[in-house]
Amino acid sequence: MGNVISLGQIVVDTTLRVPNVPVAGEDIFASSSSQQVGGGYNLLHAVRQMGQKAYFAGLLGTGPHASLIRKTLEDEGIKHIGATRHDCDNGFSIALTDDQAERTFISVRGAEAEGDPEAFDQVDPEPADVVYLSGYTLVHRTAQALLRFLQSHPDPRRFTTIFDASPVFGQAEDKAVVRALVDYSPIWSCNLREAPIIARKIGMEWPDDTDGGEDGDQEAYLRLSQALGSTLIVHVGPHGAWLCQDDQVRHIPGFPVIPVDTNGAGDCHTGVLCALLSKGVPLSDAISYANAAAALSVTKTGPATCPTPQEIQDFTNTNMTSA
Repeated sequence: MGNVISLGQIVVDTTLRVPNVPVAGEDIFASSSSQQVGGGYNLLHAVRQMGQKAYFAGLLGTGPHASLIRKTLEDEGIKHIGATRHDCDNGFSIALTDDQAERTFISVRGAEAEGDPEAFDQVDPEPADVVYLSGYTLVHRTAQALLRFLQSHPDPRRFTTIFDASPVFGQAEDKAVVRALVDYSPIWSCNLREAPIIARKIGMEWPDDTDGGEDGDQEAYLRLSQALGSTLIVHVGPHGAWLCQDDQVRHIPGFPVIPVDTNGAGDCHTGVLCALLSKGVPLSDAISYANAAAALSVTKTGPATCPTPQEIQDFTNTNMTSA
């Protein structure tokens, strides 16, 4: 049994509940607001909910945001093994959740984005460990530290690596880092919106008629997996996920629910997936379990809403009974 090590970023979220995302010049009122640790913490929280040890190898700064992050990590039993910057605080994000439960972010970079090239040199995963990489790293100065980490752990690797592409993957400007990441062949994880962003970034044409559901374009996902030379997971909300592996594509059903807040659902899914893989659970089974966890998470308000294993078990039992 292994541990989960995150090389991602943690920021502080100011979450606002709004009827809609305002257009330019519009003035609206939020019905509620909250401030809590978010970003890469959501994933680590999900790992801990699954009973696995979690380590944060990203950067922390000094200031009120970093202090809140440190306390939250300590309270949850998550050890910080990364570097500390003493000249700046961690960044923050304004998260707008509208009446359709969709979220929109405006983020401000901080210490988490200012890693030196040696920032991840202390990370030395054990064979059963799962290492999490974030697409957000590619649009920060810390990208050079990620490149150095990739180059320091070539094939054959002893541990599992999952790369969460994120919606900013298309903004990555350093072609060397993108190329190194593709060559590294991690398990790629993305959602329906991010799949074409990845495809276009690596020079692959993407069809305009994919719908992401059970009748989605399987061929497009498979071709993307082949172009990456890696296993690919595409999350498609209530429809579950598509798994492309070994030149085959498989649909893993989801659990339709009435969403309240989708903020953090992807982190919940990936965190549960990382935790189960570190336990040795087969990938397809881990995805199915993560689908259930993510479905439950969107029925709660807040970014770190991963359910417990008992809640997931009760939920899946109910759904199987009523199916």
